[in-house]
Amino acid sequence: MQQHTLGDFKFIDNAYRSIISLAGIAFVLIGLSIFLDPFLHTAWLTLIILAMAGIVALIQGIKLKKLGLLLTGGIALCVGVSGYVAFNILTASPLVQRIGVGVLAFGMGWGLITFFTRLFTANTSWWALVPASVFASTGACLIFSSLKVVDFVLYISICLGLAFLVWSVSQRLFGLAIPGSLLIGVGLGVFLGWSNLEHINGLAQTGMTLVWFGISWGLIIIFGRVIMERFIWWPLIPGGVLAMVGWGLYIGGNPGSALSFIGNTGSLGLVIVGAYLLLLRRGIRK
Repeated sequence: MQQHTLGDFKFIDNAYRSIISLAGIAFVLIGLSIFLDPFLHTAWLTLIILAMAGIVALIQGIKLKKLGLLLTGGIALCVGVSGYVAFNILTASPLVQRIGVGVLAFGMGWGLITFFTRLFTANTSWWALVPASVFASTGACLIFSSLKVVDFVLYISICLGLAFLVWSVSQRLFGLAIPGSLLIGVGLGVFLGWSNLEHINGLAQTGMTLVWFGISWGLIIIFGRVIMERFIWWPLIPGGVLAMVGWGLYIGGNPGSALSFIGNTGSLGLVIVGAYLLLLRRGIRK
């Protein structure tokens, strides 16, 4: 039978008291905000209730090193601030952009989980970068893009790919670098290949998408060197096949500009080779 020490009960008692204090402070702030707003006519005091509660939760989460409080506080803070910005500052902006601000802030709230757990806890919640990147990129797309399908593919693929790459390098998990690299290539390929639908050329556009997808396999080699400190050769096979097929399709669909396209995309291969040689020369240690 598991034995409990006096220290265990003291820790539980302290945690319980801290949670009670958190709830008490949150209710006081919420009550004062609702009560004072009609008298002060601020039109914004009620909007920051959630942000104030989030700050309190973050403080308690940092103090107790509790993931649940950090998660709740980070999301509540960012959503509360975004609500204030969207409904008090950006009142003249289109509704889509105001929704985008909220979604972007919701994603940033997830990002704060990684930030605060990195600083104040023993285990960093790198997984929170995944929802953070999805929501933040969706919100950014609603704010800054023309809202085409390819825009969402670009924003989400790039941000999610970068999240996987940061996670893989930080934790030295090579398996996460594979989807991270491929997502970046897919996002760029779909956007550059299909963003202009006024002059549709199926062969050329498909070829461009495949070439960018092939180039992304070269990123796997780069991050293989960074994480595992050795040469990973097998991505050359799918990457080379995709690039050759893509160039062939592009030549068949748009022979007039094929030479410049092959030169431009081929130069990226030289960039990848140069980056690998720099890593090899410097002997990076993570």
